[in-house]
Amino acid sequence: MRYERDHKARTHERIVKNASRQFRAKGLNGPGVIKLMKSSGLTHGGFYKHFKSKDDLLVEAIEESVREIGVQLIDWAKQASPGGAWKELVKKYLSIEHCEHAEIGCPMAALAPDIARTAPSVRKRIHGSMEAYRKQMVEFMPGQNVAEREKNFTLIFTAMVGALSLARTISTIEDKQRVLALVRNHLLAGF
Repeated sequence: MRYERDHKARTHERIVKNASRQFRAKGLNGPGVIKLMKSSGLTHGGFYKHFKSKDDLLVEAIEESVREIGVQLIDWAKQASPGGAWKELVKKYLSIEHCEHAEIGCPMAALAPDIARTAPSVRKRIHGSMEAYRKQMVEFMPGQNVAEREKNFTLIFTAMVGALSLARTISTIEDKQRVLALVRNHLLAGF
């Protein structure tokens, strides 16, 4: 059977996108190679035609997650009135909708503890995509100059990631919303 010229690249992309969502939903130790390949419509035997190791897939999947959330955040920022982009990011990021859908949300809120346990070489590779993400988001942050916007990015995003992570551990929607609203309102009033 002959495949189209870009078949392998499209298959690779499908595996990475699927892994990206499954890792965010179930954690890095959740789905194994067999499940990831099966859910991509493939057998596990084809895994090594696309990746040298599960770590390679992991890095690509997290890079895809970071790219996806970056696109989403930029879209949210563009919906805002002039000067209000960062506020729109805070409102949408700390929403119950984002909280309830880890599989398509921020990879740091879903995976930070798991990433911290990976090998240093894996963390180093992930850091590169996170750094690109940070640079993208700094332009939307409040502040009079780059240094101030970078500082505010760190303060705002670590607070949001922490609040979202905590809210996801809570069992009732009302209590989740209470945590998200508390942090959201504090951030919006504090900058």
